[in-house]
Parts: sequence; C-alpha cells; structure tokens
Amino acid sequence: MTRDEADQRERYLDMLIAKDQIRVVIDDLARGTDRLDRDLMAACYWPDGFDDHNSFRGNGDDFADWVLSALSHFASTHHFLGQCRIEVDGDVAHCETYCDAHHISGPDADGKVVDMAMGLRYVDRFERRAGRWKIKKRVCAFDWTYYIDAERSWAFGDDFCIGARDKTDITYTRF
Repeated sequence: MTRDEADQRERYLDMLIAKDQIRVVIDDLARGTDRLDRDLMAACYWPDGFDDHNSFRGNGDDFADWVLSALSHFASTHHFLGQCRIEVDGDVAHCETYCDAHHISGPDADGKVVDMAMGLRYVDRFERRAGRWKIKKRVCAFDWTYYIDAERSWAFGDDFCIGARDKTDITYTRF
C-alpha cells in the first residue's frame, strides 16, 4: 500500500468513526427526550450550542428543561429516527435526520386518548472538540402533523414490560 493509499484509508476510517459517534449523539438525544432524561439531553450540546425547535429557541441546557416542562404531561412519546445524512468536513459535520414522532396523551375524562403524530427533520451542525462530537446548532424542520383520536388505548397485560418515561425504564438496566 502506498503512502497516499494509507492516508486515504485513514481519512476514510476517521470519517466512518465520526459518523458513528455523531449518530450516537442523535440517538441519545431522542432517547433522552422519550425517557425525560435531562442530563442525557443536555450532554448532546456544546455549552455554546443552540437549538431551534420553533416553539423553543435556546441552549442545550435550557432545551432539556423545556422538554421536561413541555412533554412531561404526555403518557408517552416516541421519536423514531429514519435516514440520516451526515457530511463530515474536518471537525465540522452537517446532518439531516428524518424523524417520525408520536406524543400520546393520557386518557381524558371520557377515556379518549390522542396521538399527536408528526414528521420532521433535524438539521444539525456538529463540531468535534477535543475528540468529541456534539451539537453546535439544531433546527427542526416540520414537514407534517396530524392528530389521531382513539376511544381507548390497547390494554397491556400484567406480564408486559411497559416503558417508563424516566430512569426506571428497562433500557437503563443491564441484565
């Protein structure tokens, strides 16, 4: 292998590692949102990072606090991440990640449950500092939304593992 080929291979491996590290941050932020894990969400942003969720604009710490206040009344949320395009250029990366999100209400007095479904894309600028990738800027681009009314939700049996919106969720255990 020539020196040029070795350098090219090293750059390619660095790009693959960077993409994997970036994707972990994107996944962690979705997980933190669904589990209402403030520390996990805030850790995804640089201290000088910025999030523009349209109804919220501010730094990562304030975003995590906003999520806790804005989403904690839902019985559950589910952010399903789809295709993710990541373009790495040195210590900066630009990303676009598709997301289908569901925000499920608790039953009202009549037992009615509402699913606020939406399709959006996270458009991110990541920066690598001291070998770590975090969000420098995130903008949410909303593509569609609708509400689904239900008379009742599916009743899980007593032997079902039910997700929790905190650190009692099974994903925080190691078995």
